[in-house]
Amino acid sequence: MRWVVTALVVAATIAWTLPEFHLGLAGALAGLMVELTAAQAGLALGAALFGLRITHVIIGIGGELKSWTWTHQRLVLRQIPVLATIGITGLKPGVRRRTVLTGAFAIAFCAVVAAVTWLAAGSAFGKGMALAATTCLLWQLVPVQQPGNTSLGWFVFSLPKLSGRPLGELEAGPGVLAGMDAYQRGDLDEAERIYTELVREHPGLLTVAGLKVVTSCARERYLEALRTVMGLTGREDLSTRDLAFVMATTAGVSVLAVEAGQFPADVGLETARSMFGNAYEAGYPKQRANGTLAIMALIEGDTTKARQLAGCSAESSENAQGRADDLITIARAWMVDGDNAKARELVAEVHELAGWSPRVAATRARLQIS
Repeated sequence: MRWVVTALVVAATIAWTLPEFHLGLAGALAGLMVELTAAQAGLALGAALFGLRITHVIIGIGGELKSWTWTHQRLVLRQIPVLATIGITGLKPGVRRRTVLTGAFAIAFCAVVAAVTWLAAGSAFGKGMALAATTCLLWQLVPVQQPGNTSLGWFVFSLPKLSGRPLGELEAGPGVLAGMDAYQRGDLDEAERIYTELVREHPGLLTVAGLKVVTSCARERYLEALRTVMGLTGREDLSTRDLAFVMATTAGVSVLAVEAGQFPADVGLETARSMFGNAYEAGYPKQRANGTLAIMALIEGDTTKARQLAGCSAESSENAQGRADDLITIARAWMVDGDNAKARELVAEVHELAGWSPRVAATRARLQIS
């Protein structure tokens, strides 16, 4: 459907801006970029106004030029400074109300930006820009929630109708966030204490189970984590989006268990491939699997592929822990190839990001011994 809409916008722009259709198409591209950026800017402003946390801001596309990591946020600047993406999450009670207001603010902000583009409609470039910006705004109003994308319309038109477990997941967000904060800073005792409280108050929530999985992995209890996440795959109350994330998580934990020597390689890697295949069919973005696929390549001895995939994953990382895991995979690949010097360069950065991580600590210790 997206490609059909794009084709219609291109055709309409050409027809409206003849004989200067090339300027019209350039304007349409500019209008698309402006409106997509406006949607993210509106979410960021709305989150600040209504009490949500901005977890990350990624500016541009392509390879990472510079990044800054703080306790609760990560800012990434990429090579081509067009477009931007942000992450938001519930920080205080009343998450649904705050999120709906944030989405409504973002839509209003986008509408103002689209309206401004029509002031330039006297030229072919301006006509293309106005047409594309307005179409992008209307497309954002369609309620869509997929593993890799949530539209502004979903926040405003679908979120108020949410009920049952999905609503429970949302409203338990601040508690889960506190546990994940403890995990991210390496305070595993605190993360496990919060999990114990949450599971009593909110049994059956995926986000609470997710906190259990990450803390178990941080303790290197991979089989315990695997049992937890595989117990979720047979549930009938999960949406397709939920199942996509559960299956991708199962694949990731299986591979970590194999790497740690806690699970047979043939069984673990086959499980991961099967789970990723099902996750892709459910809409899971393939690029999000790069970090796990890199570890799989490393286990199978393909160090070049491991470095390539882990590098792609690190470039698109949204938090310090994720980037640390990817860089440590690259370091381990260099170690397999006998280049400990390059591995040490990476470990120096990784130690600053997540020195408490068992994969980071074990790799650093091996390099110090060597």
